Parts: sequence; structure tokens; C-alpha cells
Amino acid sequence: MIKMTVPDYYRLLGVSPWASERDIRQAYRLLSKQYHPDISPLAPEEALEKFKQINEAYATLTQPLKRTRYDQSLGFSRTAVARPLPSAPNPSLKRPAPPQMMDVTERPLSPTEIFALFILGIAFVASLLLVIFIGLVRH
Repeated sequence: MIKMTVPDYYRLLGVSPWASERDIRQAYRLLSKQYHPDISPLAPEEALEKFKQINEAYATLTQPLKRTRYDQSLGFSRTAVARPLPSAPNPSLKRPAPPQMMDVTERPLSPTEIFALFILGIAFVASLLLVIFIGLVRH
């Protein structure tokens, strides 16, 4: 019987299973630049195969449903399991910190985004003034 092995996308991208989508995206960008067939020092066929694997890993890990299915195929779950608390805490056992997810709305605006909003505001005010001017001229 042939046993199919599941590729380890986390190891391929160099991230942990708890990695955020942002971490996965950063790892993907670095690796895609390194292994892109047009610029990689590897043989074209080898670079193309590695690049395809990186793209497949990225496509799987950045889509929540695909990532959940993939994690289940590995036997990994992000669901917290309730365990009874020990009667006395054992300081030698350190729990890993829970993964920190950054909500997009909590992220501060970049200077480029602030400038774009400023230009958008100016365009909005200018269009209102133009409508008022045209309305006054036609009456």
C-alpha cells in the first residue's frame, strides 16, 4: 500500500503553525524573490518546482478554509482544549504564549494612506464646489 505524505507547508515557508497571515505573507514574499525562476541561481527546472511549492503553500495557508483542512490532515487544531487546572501551579512548566492576531482596524495608518485620504478629501470638497458652481450658473 502506498502511503501519501502531506507536504509540510509551514516548514517550507519557514513559519510556525501559529503564524499569522501577515507572517505567512512576509515569508512567502522573501522566498518567492529567492526562488523565482527568472532570478534564482538554481537550475530553471529546480527553481520552477520550488517556486510552485511555495505558491501552493501560500495559497493553502492564506485561505482559512483550506488552512483548516490542511491542519486537520496534519492532525493539528487551533481549537483550545479545556483542561483541568492543576491544584498547585508548577513554575517549571511554561505555556507558550497564545498567538497574537492583529486586527486590520487596529493597525495605524501609514503616511501614504494618510496622504491618500487627504487627497480624497480634497477631491470630494472640489467636486461639491463644482456641483454648487454649476447649479448657480445654470439658474
